[in-house]
Amino acid sequence: MGSKVVSTKLSQEEYGKLVGLCSASGFTVSKLLKKAILERMKEEPVQAEKKSREQELVVQKPIVAKKQQTQKNTFEKEERFLYY
Repeated sequence: MGSKVVSTKLSQEEYGKLVGLCSASGFTVSKLLKKAILERMKEEPVQAEKKSREQELVVQKPIVAKKQQTQKNTFEKEERFLYY
């Protein structure tokens, strides 16, 4: 199976930073980008699985913002809860 080419466009500033990073790390632009892409692809399944487990644990409960009392008459009080 042959290799495929992946490309993107960068601004002059972004490209300058990339070249500086490559120079500092000893990689060519191609090797550094390939390494970054492969590392990111390894992380993706782990992050997706973690998000899936987190979503299963989320339970929606109403939050009582404040308690309010109103008077119907002088002898009777009613409590109401405001939910946001």
